[in-house]
Amino acid sequence: MTLKDKRIEWKARYYAWKESGQSVAKWCRDQEIQVHQMYYWVRQFKRGGGSEETSAQTQWLTVQVDEEALPSSGQGPILLHFGAISVEVRTGANMGLLSDVVHVLQSQC
Repeated sequence: MTLKDKRIEWKARYYAWKESGQSVAKWCRDQEIQVHQMYYWVRQFKRGGGSEETSAQTQWLTVQVDEEALPSSGQGPILLHFGAISVEVRTGANMGLLSDVVHVLQSQC
């Protein structure tokens, strides 16, 4: 696993912990994750951690929209397709995590 992949995995865990409202210790016990590892990554993400995302520029992804496939209520999920991979994005999705997932998928294609 590359450092970039590890950072994405831990960022997903970081967001999941933040959204849980639990203490780090309780969340780690429930997830069977070592508390000291989580504290390391919490520190990294809170201060920027020297990650490439702090200096990265915004990149836009071209999307082809099929008008007939759009739900009329605007409340339905959005489906993103990357080759053989499909990602379903629902209302209220964590945009930071979605951005990381799209970044990984772009690097794989």
